[in-house]
Amino acid sequence: MEFNATFLVTIVSFIVFVFLMNKILYEPMLRIVSERKAFVDGNLAEAENNHKKAEEISAKKEERLQGARVDAKNKYSESVNGYKSQKDDIVKQAQEKAGEEFNQAYQNLVNVSNDTKEGLKGRMTELANDIVEKVIGYRSEVQGFNNDEVNRILYQ
Repeated sequence: MEFNATFLVTIVSFIVFVFLMNKILYEPMLRIVSERKAFVDGNLAEAENNHKKAEEISAKKEERLQGARVDAKNKYSESVNGYKSQKDDIVKQAQEKAGEEFNQAYQNLVNVSNDTKEGLKGRMTELANDIVEKVIGYRSEVQGFNNDEVNRILYQ
């Protein structure tokens, strides 16, 4: 192989070409690639940071919701227990009132029954005389009722 001036010019022109291409094309391209890489890496880091924040917020929200559910269940239970207590009190009062009314009605019936029996006892002689008159055809006075026997029959 022969080394002449053309070879030297070619080598010098190749080195100048490589130097110019490095300054004009490769350095700007490498700078753009590194800027893009830094931009993508920054966005990726920010996205991961935002994802962590979102998970923390979601966990806090879930914790608050759980607390709210527990509070709601407790309030519901308290309300139900309060209403059950009120219901029990109302039922108890109603039963007491019904018992009192029943006792009073029973006492009234006993009083009416006793009054009726006493009235019948007083009219027993008169009724017996009316029956005898209807059976035998003339009025005869019946006397001598045994009050103990009458009481036993009426108050059985």
